Amino acid sequence: MRDGGGSGLVAHLPQDEWRRVQETGIPVRFAPRDVLLRQGDTTQHVHVVLAGCVKIVRSESDGSRAILTLRAAGDVVGDLAAVDLHPRSATVTALTTTLTRLLTGPQFRRFLTRPVFATGFATYTVGRLRTSDAQRTALAVLPVRERLVRALMQLYLESQRADGRPTIRLSQAELAELVGASRNAVVAELTALREAGIVATGRRELTVVDPVALSGRSHDLRTELGREPPVPG
Repeated sequence: MRDGGGSGLVAHLPQDEWRRVQETGIPVRFAPRDVLLRQGDTTQHVHVVLAGCVKIVRSESDGSRAILTLRAAGDVVGDLAAVDLHPRSATVTALTTTLTRLLTGPQFRRFLTRPVFATGFATYTVGRLRTSDAQRTALAVLPVRERLVRALMQLYLESQRADGRPTIRLSQAELAELVGASRNAVVAELTALREAGIVATGRRELTVVDPVALSGRSHDLRTELGREPPVPG
């Protein structure tokens, strides 16, 4: 999971360069569960996420799949295929109402010829690799409760930014994939959160009722998010 503070490509570019990116290509709007990019496709376009949150999922030949990470406002998805021209390595799906700027492969590659953009993009890419390493470590050493709370808080914050709603549109099985745990373990933790009045669950969605209490379930979440959790109302 990525943190909730200022991050993404936007954090590594001067304002005028980021504005140039936002003014290139065409604006696209996705509803929750819409597919932005599909694994195996040979397209080369890139989505610059301006608002919302997406999940990146990789499917394997044996039928298994895993949610690799989440991306949110300021991030870029689809850039690997635009650079190496290989088929898409994962599927990207909107979790919230998501606004992007769609750049063609040539448009994106032209940006990479600009030194200021190339430098910022290289730093951003290294940051993504470090985040992936940290996520793998978290999956290996943190208990399910800690991983789930962190994921729910990130999803809650991104949902609030996207459409002002506290609803997370993921099934229990998808949450289990996201935090690298069994569905039974996640169901048990969600039951405890629901009984404490912290979340409410529905069909393929979850609502954070008390984000302050939710953040309190993680001993260092406030520090990791870089902000105090929002107070309801």
